[in-house]
Amino acid sequence: MTTKQTWIIEGENTMHCAGCVQTVKFSLSQIDGVKQVDADYHTQEIEVEVSASDTHEQIVTELKHLGYQVRRVEDD
Repeated sequence: MTTKQTWIIEGENTMHCAGCVQTVKFSLSQIDGVKQVDADYHTQEIEVEVSASDTHEQIVTELKHLGYQVRRVEDD
């Protein structure tokens, strides 16, 4: 079973181009349990489809390593 997580980048350092999007997508796709990543630098949203429930901290850690401060948007 997969679930979708939505993240918003906050703070001063944001995605500002397609290169940033590609970096985020590649980096997050390397995490075990991540099935698909979509990112949009216009909205600063990152959607991650995961098959493992324990990916939360890994996603936060990886995005922090890339220089992004994020918060998860609660699913409806």
